[in-house]
Amino acid sequence: MKLAGIHPVADWQWFEIAIPFLLAMCWFEMVEPFLGLDVRRQRHRKQQFETKVKRFHNKKPRPAHRGFPFR
Repeated sequence: MKLAGIHPVADWQWFEIAIPFLLAMCWFEMVEPFLGLDVRRQRHRKQQFETKVKRFHNKKPRPAHRGFPFR
């Protein structure tokens, strides 16, 4: 809208347009995870961790290979 010259937005400076986007990005990437408000993301990460642990425990052990002097 600024580039098109629409009246209410045409007179704004670049930082007046960029500041709300920067604040939103800071909120969702820094503040929300720090405060623990991103419940879905935490739940997803916990589920991923639990599946990794289950896969690790369900792996078959590798067969033991004898080293150099024992052939």
